[in-house]
Amino acid sequence: MSCLLEAPLRISVLSEVTATSRHYVDRLFDPDPQKVLQGVIDMKNAVIGNNKQKANMIVLGAVPRLLYLLQQISSSLELRTECAVVLNSLAMGTENNIKSLVDCHIIPALFQGLLCPDLVFIEACLRCLRTVFISPVTPVQLLYTDRTVIPHLLSLLTRSLKTQEYITQIFSHCCKTSAQQIFLFRHGALKNIGPLLNSPSYKVRLYAAKCFAVMTYQNTLVAIYVEDVRVDGERPTQVFVRMMQRDQPIEMQLTAAKCVTYICRAGGVSMSSNHITLKTLPCLVRMCSKERLLEERVEGAETLAYLVEEDKQLQRIASTVDNLVGMLADYFKYPSSVSAITDIKRLDHDLKHAHELRQAAFKLYAALGSNDEDIRKKIAETENMMDRIVSGLSESNIKVRLAAVRYEVKTLHLLMGQSDYMSRSNTLFLFGHSLTHSITHSFMHFHSFMLSLTHVHSLKHSCRALTHTLTHALIHTLSHTH
Repeated sequence: MSCLLEAPLRISVLSEVTATSRHYVDRLFDPDPQKVLQGVIDMKNAVIGNNKQKANMIVLGAVPRLLYLLQQISSSLELRTECAVVLNSLAMGTENNIKSLVDCHIIPALFQGLLCPDLVFIEACLRCLRTVFISPVTPVQLLYTDRTVIPHLLSLLTRSLKTQEYITQIFSHCCKTSAQQIFLFRHGALKNIGPLLNSPSYKVRLYAAKCFAVMTYQNTLVAIYVEDVRVDGERPTQVFVRMMQRDQPIEMQLTAAKCVTYICRAGGVSMSSNHITLKTLPCLVRMCSKERLLEERVEGAETLAYLVEEDKQLQRIASTVDNLVGMLADYFKYPSSVSAITDIKRLDHDLKHAHELRQAAFKLYAALGSNDEDIRKKIAETENMMDRIVSGLSESNIKVRLAAVRYEVKTLHLLMGQSDYMSRSNTLFLFGHSLTHSITHSFMHFHSFMLSLTHVHSLKHSCRALTHTLTHALIHTLSHTH
């Protein structure tokens, strides 16, 4: 059957299937509706928190039967609702479970269930859809296959806080392309989601803000329209500014800052707006503090880099706020041997993802120093900066290497725009030295180039040669990303 687990996993799981598991599935075919209902309830209790039992039920063919019962109008609403609850529990297992459910066409079956007028059943179907769609293995385009689905989901926003939470969470995870942004926009998503920014439910407010973020990212059409939306008489950006206040949860502050950043970069808000200089930028700098969790620091630095990379004035402001340049130096020391992390799982997670901090730091360094020599000097004078560049260009992680190369290219571009070549020869020498250590295949001829840096008359030519070499190094790095 197409919706069963993949063959290797199925063989290993089948050996674990017990007679008790078979009994749960057999009861779904009982001619007595009450016994079927009790069988579904018992199955629900058996699979909660038990991934082995969830896999057993899928292998034994429970999913097609549950979907059949869910779609039958003759089934009681209680039975249909319990079927949706069990399916949601199965979806909360492994990614293989999700793949099996999608292969069984669970998504169109649940969409069909949303046409039922019963609110409890609708919420159960939406909860399951939410669980399926937020999984990375679910193709997001399945949300857009039937063009009647989005308008219907938007119409359900008024039914309850739960429908609002699940639908906005689905949208925030399933808006990946400009076509999807426009599709949601043209069906009135912003207009319908806007009022939810003032919802009494924290989760609804958070996911509504996330919807604004994903819909406005690099989309001028949507970003410009945002300021026409009203939330209890206010513009959305005014609401986002309040969400960035220090008394708000960190995730809310970060999400709101991303919203304003994306709206600004897409042309919906001026770079010189107080919303940017006095609220969003300082908020993002706060997120870079070592007191924040790893993922918060990464997201804060990357969002800040995106905000300032095209604006010289914002770069100058950011470089002076809370010693940001020095703060980023801590990104290369995390977690340290004297880390305050006592949670072993958290420490293990951070050790596996520490490279993301280094990548984010290089991105922000590149954005800060791309236009202003004083900022670039401030970065270059940071303790052990050149060693960090050398290490970054030698990293096993391709994304860190690429971020380090981008930093070098951006700072070299600044050097090329200056007339005083002699005063910058030492910095160019150090850049060349780091690249020599990190991209050896591209720099076999670099030794003679380095020697030429000591000659004033050949320095301008050497700068051009270094630019050429950097370009080839970047192409070489990019060719290994696939």
